[in-house]
Amino acid sequence: PLFTQDMYNFVMFENVALGYNVGTVTATSMDLNTNITYLIITGDQKGVFTIDKTTGLIMTAGVIDREDQSVYHLKVVASGGAVTGEAIVNITVKDLNDNSPHFLHAVESVNVVENWKAGHIVFQAKALDPDESVNGRVTYSLKQNPLGLFHIDTFNGAVSITGALDVSAGSYQVEILASDMGVPQLTSSFILTVSVHDVNDNPPIFDQLSYEVTLLESEPVNSRFFKIHASDKDSGANGEITYRITDGNIGEA
Repeated sequence: PLFTQDMYNFVMFENVALGYNVGTVTATSMDLNTNITYLIITGDQKGVFTIDKTTGLIMTAGVIDREDQSVYHLKVVASGGAVTGEAIVNITVKDLNDNSPHFLHAVESVNVVENWKAGHIVFQAKALDPDESVNGRVTYSLKQNPLGLFHIDTFNGAVSITGALDVSAGSYQVEILASDMGVPQLTSSFILTVSVHDVNDNPPIFDQLSYEVTLLESEPVNSRFFKIHASDKDSGANGEITYRITDGNIGEA
């Protein structure tokens, strides 16, 4: 038998139903009494295609996922008695938007310091989408943006701050959304925890510029006669204050 073509090219979408008609190959024989049968012999390792032995109709027999394999090269044999003929069948699988963008983790955390300036990049978001072309093209936005303190680059996912962060807040919860550009549009999101840490950028400040006290010369040694007070806006160890006399303590009185 001889096929009407040495090579057949068929195009189909992924995720079609089982039994979907992909295309038909045809062979003929000079012997009109010969019954021709068809068989796929190579190129379908997973058995996702089948061929009608008498008509040459190729159909799906399993799930066709473009992200798993986008092109198949089948070799089909037509047999008529002891004589066989061969043809190549190329099947191209077209993409559907069947995958959402995927972040590696559902939750991420990052540490920042309070005095970083607006525009400072604090995190790099990255989502992957195995779909093709616009179906796999990812853009980023902020679904949850506390006090508008954060900004994300639409195309590269860089997260930056728009102003100074408040260390007293402790941390901020930012929800990052990744969207593809397919139809229908698919999305996914994750939570970024931004923890703010103090910088020792505030000096201690006394509650008065100067102090004055009068003592009797009979004041006992080690008696407490006066108390000064200073405060520091920093937090933690940066805000702890110690005192010492640096000048004027004649004779260490």
